[in-house]
This record gives sequence, structure tokens and C-alpha cells, in this order.
Amino acid sequence: MTTTDSDVLAAGKAALRARLKADRDALSEADRQRFSAAICQRLMALQAMRSAARVFVFISSGSEVHTHGLVRQLLAEGREVAVPKILGRTEMIACRLREWEGLRPAQLGILSPVAVEAVNGEFDVVVTPGLGFTEAGHRIGFGAGYYDRWFAAHRSQVKIALAFEAQVVPSVPTDANDIPVDAIVTEQRMIAIRAGVC
Repeated sequence: MTTTDSDVLAAGKAALRARLKADRDALSEADRQRFSAAICQRLMALQAMRSAARVFVFISSGSEVHTHGLVRQLLAEGREVAVPKILGRTEMIACRLREWEGLRPAQLGILSPVAVEAVNGEFDVVVTPGLGFTEAGHRIGFGAGYYDRWFAAHRSQVKIALAFEAQVVPSVPTDANDIPVDAIVTEQRMIAIRAGVC
């Protein structure tokens, strides 16, 4: 890829990120709560989630799909739950969460486990955030690349994105480092990119 192509891709991603974040932020808190409840209910009905013993799930912040109730439910059901913990500028690990009370605000104010207990091995389901997604499973995040690097280095059975319908777009700029998800769950539907998720 030439420098010019790289600059064009970066500019396209920056513009799309700004628009998608503004669209997500524009949702009322009442709609965000209602849509999030529908999304998490639809997620938990999927066969992949019903049978999952080990789940890596993000803890929502800001205007993301709310996952606090989802995380609490998974803990109450006795699943092995891991959540993201950022270490430095480039590394994210899957950190074991044994109880909700073990979380404290960390980088960017995002709740994160105090104890660093990295979870190794394959996850049955990884529940991932993002700013935008296509129906083909391509995703765009905030640009730090934490999830793409983690996906590239770790195995998981299924990668499921949670998003509001407004975050599903016709296309996103992609490069060789971008790793697609296997399914997307919104308040209106479940988009299966790979067979065997539902």
C-alpha cells in the first residue's frame, strides 16, 4: 500500500468514526436502555451463548450498548467470565472476573478488574464492541486496534458484536489487520455472518 493510499484509508476511517460516534451519542438514554435490553436478550437466546461456558465480554462505557446487566447475569449463571483489561498503549488481555465488585474505573474511565488474572485458552464466545459494522461482519472501532490484535493472537469459537441498528452501515474502510466478526446482534435483528451461531 502506498503512503497516499494509507492516508486516504486513515482519513476515511476518521470521518466514519466521527459520524458513527455522533449517531450513537444522539440516541436518547431511554432508547439506549430499551435497545440494550433487547440486544442482550437476543444475544442470550443464541445457541452459541446458551451453550457457552467461557465468555469474554466487554464492559460498556459511554454510549455503547449497555452490558453491565449482561455481565452480572453471566456471573450469576456460573459462567467463566473474562473482561478486557488494557495494559499500556497497545496490549489488551482477557482478565478473569469473579465478581462485579472486583471492578474499578481504569483507563478512559472504563471499569476493569483490579486484579490482573489473565485467562488463557480458547473462549466459546467473545462479545465485542465497535463503532460500526457491515452485514459482512467488518468492524471499525476507535482506532487503537486492541481487539484486532487480540483476535489475531487468540482463538475463539464465535465472535459476536453488539450494536445499535444505527451502527450497521453499508461499508467500512478495511485493511489486512481488520478481523471480521461472526455475527452482529442489534435491537432489531441478528445478522449471522458465519453458520452455526444461532
